[in-house]
Amino acid sequence: MSAELLLAYTQTRYLVLDRGGSVVAEARVGERSPSLDALLAENGATSGVFITAWNPRSVTAAPEVNDVAHCRLAEEVVAAGWVGLPHRGVGADPSWTEQGLLVLDLGEDEGLALATRYRQNAIVVVDVGRPARLVLTT
Repeated sequence: MSAELLLAYTQTRYLVLDRGGSVVAEARVGERSPSLDALLAENGATSGVFITAWNPRSVTAAPEVNDVAHCRLAEEVVAAGWVGLPHRGVGADPSWTEQGLLVLDLGEDEGLALATRYRQNAIVVVDVGRPARLVLTT
């Protein structure tokens, strides 16, 4: 992975959204998030994984391709019995965004396997009271 791409991941804001699209919590790699800790507690969770199906291998895909991939990911999360909250990744350049899910209490290994199936380079793992961690799939 290039240093530039790694920097982009670490500078991204991982925003959890409510059903109306308002931000209810935010995570940043390397930082602890009281708002995310509270959100996890409200949902009876102790951890979560930010994951997306958009832009596999960080190559820009057409919006309709991204939408289909996101729907498949959301369906897979529900079918497995996990809870996925909507999230939007917003880069340092706010014109770049990706839609995804914060999957509650998804284990890191399961998150990596899921990300690998959707050809993603990384996930962001969060645990209550700890800084968010970027974990690479490769």
